[in-house]
Amino acid sequence: MVDMLTARFLDRRTIDKAYPLVRTIVPDMTVARWTQFVRPHLVPRSPDWPRGVMTIQNAAGYILSLFAFEVRADLQESRVFYMDHIMIPNLPGRETLWACTIGAAERLAEMNGCRAIWAEFRGGAQRSDRDLLTSLERSGYAPAGARAFKRLEAKSGHTGDGSDGVTRVPRGLYDA
Repeated sequence: MVDMLTARFLDRRTIDKAYPLVRTIVPDMTVARWTQFVRPHLVPRSPDWPRGVMTIQNAAGYILSLFAFEVRADLQESRVFYMDHIMIPNLPGRETLWACTIGAAERLAEMNGCRAIWAEFRGGAQRSDRDLLTSLERSGYAPAGARAFKRLEAKSGHTGDGSDGVTRVPRGLYDA
């Protein structure tokens, strides 16, 4: 692992630089699908409620890990820092990479006045969620709450262009 790791925001110019990492973690992800997914995360909602994608890069500029984040209002904690789509490959020096990644998240949370951090891991990626959960626990985090997931069968003609599996719903048809 390289000695010099730097946290940097992903932006529109660097989306493609993150793709090799994304493909390592999610092998069936296409460039088009990755770009379509990440672009909305890079558009600011409000200066008071930031969101984005943070990367950890080595001195040569290679992206070694990343996570999506947003500051959210929370009923119990007021402001929380929510991070998901955490991608840390299984490389030598992974513990150092993990420490740098979680350190960047904690600094962002503090800078944005957050009282807590929620970190979400999803199954199905080609990585060990147990290893990441263990790393979180070593960093002072504790499992909390429960989440459930159910995959719905895609009905014919209801996905966007049929190639990416993303369902597009016109605005106004569903207000939650």
